[in-house]
Amino acid sequence: MPRFALALAVAWRLSAPSPSCAAPPGTVTIAAAGDVMLDRGVAMRIRRRGVTYPWAKVRGILTAADIAFANLECPISDTAERTPKLFCFRAKPAYAGGLAWAGIRVVSLANNHTLDCGRRGLLHTMAWLRKQGIGWCGAGATLEEALEPHVVTVRGVRVAFVAFSRFAAETSMLDSTRPTVAYASEANVRAAVGRARRLADVVVASFHWGDEYSRRPNGAQRHLAQAAVEAGADLVLGHHPHVLQPAARHAPGRTARPSLVAYSLGNFVFDARNTATVSTGVLTVTVGTAGVGAASWTPCRARKGRPEPSGKVRLLSVGAEECDL
Repeated sequence: MPRFALALAVAWRLSAPSPSCAAPPGTVTIAAAGDVMLDRGVAMRIRRRGVTYPWAKVRGILTAADIAFANLECPISDTAERTPKLFCFRAKPAYAGGLAWAGIRVVSLANNHTLDCGRRGLLHTMAWLRKQGIGWCGAGATLEEALEPHVVTVRGVRVAFVAFSRFAAETSMLDSTRPTVAYASEANVRAAVGRARRLADVVVASFHWGDEYSRRPNGAQRHLAQAAVEAGADLVLGHHPHVLQPAARHAPGRTARPSLVAYSLGNFVFDARNTATVSTGVLTVTVGTAGVGAASWTPCRARKGRPEPSGKVRLLSVGAEECDL
């Protein structure tokens, strides 16, 4: 085994939360990644190399966790027409098989590209994800459904995922009675997270928010993160800025449990068109009925449309002060 590969393997074994077969009782490990966009340059490489190509270098990291989660930044459909907008994405249904192969178990659909192929495209997306056994949160046939948590049970621990977007799709008006995404109003966040808290042992809240290419969270991000934590979220995961933003512990809410907020996980599977967006990684967190425990970061670099590990796994010493990923 090459020296670098051996060092990386040892670092992962020592630093990362244990895989499901050795996880401490009452806990699960969640591997969280950033934006996944399976069109444009990524699709070109998939056509040449196959649906597993974007995931080949990180599959082991994702499958080592009990649950792998990412933000799916494109609809999945073979017939829904693209809407007229500057950046409009659509992935072929076969590409959903790559998500499943990589171990992705839950995705957020609460973002400004989920409706790139209209409401019909959203319905197709949910159908193709269901066919692959992949759950989703943050979108649904109605707003009520979009705000419902998706619950995964691992060794008796119930983990609820909810997701919200600060941005409406450019060409679709929000309509609570038709297929839509969950908008990130404070009222929606508090209500949905609170409901998830009552249904599950662990709550993960995903947000599509922030300013593109900004490496620091803005005031709205901080405010909504605090609202989610106060309502009972254990883990808050951010997407949309396309670059990494810091992580921080937040003051516990009514549950009096330690919570972790990662403001932006950057791009993950994406065709990087800006050198600032090539830094990415996987955040792996151990969380259970006592809240968030250990957290580690596996740094990666986006190269030719896919993430590749680029350094040693490091434990995150996250406190009230923000910690750069």
